[in-house]
Amino acid sequence: MSAKEISEIFKVGQELLSKGEPFAIVSVIDHKGHSSRHEGAMMLVKKDGTITGTVGGAVLEKYSIEKALEYIKSGKNGIISIESTSELGMLCGGAVTLYIKAVRPSDVLIIFGAGHVAYQLSKLASQLGFKIIIVDDRPEWANRERFPEAGDIILERPASAIKKLPSGENVYAALMSYSGDIEKEALESLMEKDYKYIGLIASPVKALRVIDDLSSNYSLDRLSRIVSPMGLDIGGGEEPVDVALSIVAELQMIRYGATGKQLNKVPELIEQISKKQQLKGKA
Repeated sequence: MSAKEISEIFKVGQELLSKGEPFAIVSVIDHKGHSSRHEGAMMLVKKDGTITGTVGGAVLEKYSIEKALEYIKSGKNGIISIESTSELGMLCGGAVTLYIKAVRPSDVLIIFGAGHVAYQLSKLASQLGFKIIIVDDRPEWANRERFPEAGDIILERPASAIKKLPSGENVYAALMSYSGDIEKEALESLMEKDYKYIGLIASPVKALRVIDDLSSNYSLDRLSRIVSPMGLDIGGGEEPVDVALSIVAELQMIRYGATGKQLNKVPELIEQISKKQQLKGKA
């Protein structure tokens, strides 16, 4: 593989990361027999299936793209061994081993507000690998002493801060400001952003009022992107840490496309054991 090809792949990769878009790198790490590409050949696969570079063309390339898209979705890396490319319909019949690495940009959580819930949410989310950005125009609240884990603290109102904020599907926004006017201003600024999550901390009554107010300027389809109230129903009190834990649980669920359901399998296992005991009793 030429230096020019490698340079182009890394250039495209950097561009995608700057936009917050995931992709996968498919590399040939071993081959036996006839093959159009040898060890070191690489191909970058975007989330829409378009590519830069190649690992062999034809059916092998099509197969590699399909697998790469699966890995992009799951966020996992893996090795795929093809004993004979004739299995894919290729005439050369050589064996090839591919390594697929999913590359995901760092997830960013923008918190509009620097109050008590924001304080707890920032601490919890940063431990889960989110890069934290705090947006609040009150220096006595939004400062390094309170938010040492934050990657950035922007002491501005949302309308002016929006120009400094990142874009991309790896960005999450949580609104919990001290003022309803500021929250409305933030929502209006975010409506054109392609964020993965836009949440507003509010009661159902407040959420209805805010969305109804915004509906005069935005379609209901666009407004449906807003999540409010935020969080999962996991119980607990009304302390800031309880609210923050509920919110970060929802962020994590959306982040990985999970269900939020219990993982407990004991009832099913008990049922299996019960059936087994019944069968033994009949024997």
